[in-house]
Amino acid sequence: MARPIDTNAAARRISGHLNALVRDLNTLTRGLQNAAKLAAQKSAGLRAGQPARRRALTAKDHARLKLQGEYLGLMRHLPKSHHARVKALRAKRGYPPAIKLARKLMA
Repeated sequence: MARPIDTNAAARRISGHLNALVRDLNTLTRGLQNAAKLAAQKSAGLRAGQPARRRALTAKDHARLKLQGEYLGLMRHLPKSHHARVKALRAKRGYPPAIKLARKLMA
C-alpha cells in the first residue's frame, strides 16, 4: 500500500525553494549593478569608493539658488488659494516679482 502524499508539506517546500531563488536572484542583481557601477567609474577615471566631484557653484548659480529657495520658502507658508497667482507671476516675470507678491499676500 502506497503512503499518502502530504500536498501541504510539498507546497511549503516548493514555496520555500522559490523564495530562496528569488532572494538569490535579487542578490545577483545587486552584485551585477555594483559591478556595472564600478566599471563605469573606472572608465570615467574615478577610483573605487571615491564619490564623483561636484562642479563648483558660480556666483550666478549661488544667487539663482538663493532666490529659488526664498521663493519656495514663501510658497510653503502661503495659503493654497494664492499659489496659482504667485506661480503664474513667477513664470511670466521671474522670481523677484513673485517673491514681492508672495510677501504682500502673506501680510
